[in-house]
Amino acid sequence: MDHQNDSQSTYTPYAPPAADVVLKPGMEEMYFIPGGRSVPIGNAFTWISNSWGLFKQRAGLWIGFIFVYMLLLVLLSLIPFIGSIIAGCVQILLGAGVIYSCDLFRREGSFTFGDLFAAFNRKTGSLLILYLIAFGLFLVAAIIVGIIFGVLIGTGIIASENFTGGIGSISGLVPLIVIMVFSCAAIYVMAIWFAPALVMMHDVPPFKALKMSFSACLKNILPGIVFFLAMTVLSIISTIPLFLGLLVTIPMYLICYYTSYQDIFFNKDN
Repeated sequence: MDHQNDSQSTYTPYAPPAADVVLKPGMEEMYFIPGGRSVPIGNAFTWISNSWGLFKQRAGLWIGFIFVYMLLLVLLSLIPFIGSIIAGCVQILLGAGVIYSCDLFRREGSFTFGDLFAAFNRKTGSLLILYLIAFGLFLVAAIIVGIIFGVLIGTGIIASENFTGGIGSISGLVPLIVIMVFSCAAIYVMAIWFAPALVMMHDVPPFKALKMSFSACLKNILPGIVFFLAMTVLSIISTIPLFLGLLVTIPMYLICYYTSYQDIFFNKDN
């Protein structure tokens, strides 16, 4: 079968290809959509099922990686204040390593444990700058939300006595506080979700990668909501047998960075 025709008509991004149909590095750039595309809401479940497909083919390796991943985060959490910032940097690098490894597995049919840590010596500077920009934007968003909240109180739109009327009256503010916190978190997640993949796989500058990620997430807000709800349900279920199921759902969640990126940023139908 002709190699080019095969890559266009039977392009299957989540199964390890045979040796004679491996795509050459850079060949699939013709499929790349810089701004991402809108996909059907049901694709949220495709991202999850494809992540399961990648996980089960190297389950032992993924579980070992999660042990290291969690151990690093626990150790960093013991460091006051600065530990959380370092942990964020480590998470970005490990997430980028997952993306790199998934792409390597799709193209070549295999990857090693060391490939999961590839971002510690590949695009490291750009990825760290990416995280620091994203974290800074999150802090700015949080400050703006705090200012808006203060203005609402100062203008009487939110009565100040709500803070002095006991638990009952304070509880009336809980929904508003939750909405504001959720909004800041959602903006951060949308900006950071695809950004490591864009930096790692396409050498997109950090700030541009954040903008592209936010734009792509905005186009796919409904699939994104369905995805997070489905993964939340799976995560809750996975905690029942002594939390052992998290050894599966955590790597699946990380792999979904890659499966969703492949779906939204590549047009494999043409």
